[in-house]
Amino acid sequence: MIDEVGKFTVESEGFVNSVRLALQHDLPTLLTLHKKSRHPLLQDIRRRDDARILEVTPVNRSLLPYKIHKLIQEL
Repeated sequence: MIDEVGKFTVESEGFVNSVRLALQHDLPTLLTLHKKSRHPLLQDIRRRDDARILEVTPVNRSLLPYKIHKLIQEL
C-alpha cells in the first residue's frame, strides 16, 4: 500500500523509483493517486492495463473500504 502518490511526493526521485520498483512485482498494490497531477509516473499508472482506478468522492467515501476489501478477496 502506498499513500499517497501526490504532487509533492513525486518531486522525490527516490520515491518515484520506489513506486516504479513496487509496480514491477506481480503482486497486488493499493495506491492513492492525486487526481489532477500530470506527473509522468501518475500518467503511467493510469495507463496500465492491470490498474483499477476508483475515485473517492464524498458520496462513496464510506463504501470504498468494503469495495476494496471485496476486490482484494477476489484476487
